[in-house]
Amino acid sequence: MNRLFLVCVCYIAAFILTNCSTPPKQKEIDLLYEFKAFPLDKFAIPATIMLPDETSSIGASTQTMVTHEDGDFKWEVQQGPNFQFRIDDWGDDEQILEAEKEKIKSIHFYDINYLKNTQNLLVYERKLNVSGSKNTPKDVGKEHITYHIFFMKKIKGIVYTFKSSDEGVPKRIIELLEASFQSIREH
Repeated sequence: MNRLFLVCVCYIAAFILTNCSTPPKQKEIDLLYEFKAFPLDKFAIPATIMLPDETSSIGASTQTMVTHEDGDFKWEVQQGPNFQFRIDDWGDDEQILEAEKEKIKSIHFYDINYLKNTQNLLVYERKLNVSGSKNTPKDVGKEHITYHIFFMKKIKGIVYTFKSSDEGVPKRIIELLEASFQSIREH
């Protein structure tokens, strides 16, 4: 009888631990709460992306502006003054993330700190390295730190990259961009 009781308790405990734990992507779900679906179909990308809505407290407008010329390989997406990114069509080039890493490494006047570095995502902090420079800026005492994101996604056999501006953005915007990029679903 004691053995049966112990087995039952173990099964119940396993059930509770398995079914009541927080899902691993809870942070993303929480972030996407203030987002809305935006179809990219009318811009020749067969996918949907979640973008911040007017309640997201980043100064986002309710209207998304996409700049794209027919036949071109790039799109500029802007959701208010603070949330903007670029999409590039790289065809079948699946090595573009490695090329981006090499490009980042080749710029010697920045110190790079990778916050995330996976097979399809780079999130990094870029800090201006002014030591040893003959032409140091007047505000050399200030830290020049920017945050950047580069995301690669294959959609219907085409490799697309999604990235922040070259100038960088605040860390809070990077977190929102990452949530948006991770939310991309092809049709």
